[in-house]
Amino acid sequence: MKKNLIILAIVLILLVVTIAFSPRILAKTNTPEFCASCHVMKEQYITLMKGGVHNSLKCVDCHLPNDSKVNFYFWKAVDGSKDFIAFHTGRVSDPIKTSAHAKKTIQQNCIRCHEGMVSRITIADRKCWDCHKRTSHRQTGLRETI
Repeated sequence: MKKNLIILAIVLILLVVTIAFSPRILAKTNTPEFCASCHVMKEQYITLMKGGVHNSLKCVDCHLPNDSKVNFYFWKAVDGSKDFIAFHTGRVSDPIKTSAHAKKTIQQNCIRCHEGMVSRITIADRKCWDCHKRTSHRQTGLRETI
């Protein structure tokens, strides 16, 4: 009896892992529409779609590390789990705050995409959005640079 329960548990775990990491599900969870399915993200989704400058990007292009697939999927699992738990336990801050790790990731992704421009300036003590206010979800609609 105990052996059957262990086998059943292993089969269920493998089934969950297989479903969780199927290509269709991974692709769906990379879309802005998936991110917006959480009602607390509606405002961010709307500003992304109407913001103009980066509206062709997906949330994961900026908010997850894009230096390697391993790093991408590791942080996707960590951040996704954290967001899922926070949302379903009612512990989402209002307004939503960006963590120090998220800010570092976003900064690295700005530099990755705009490498040619960034190589000609010094940004050691600044974040890209210090000048480029329009890239911030909250500041969409302002002039792109100050």
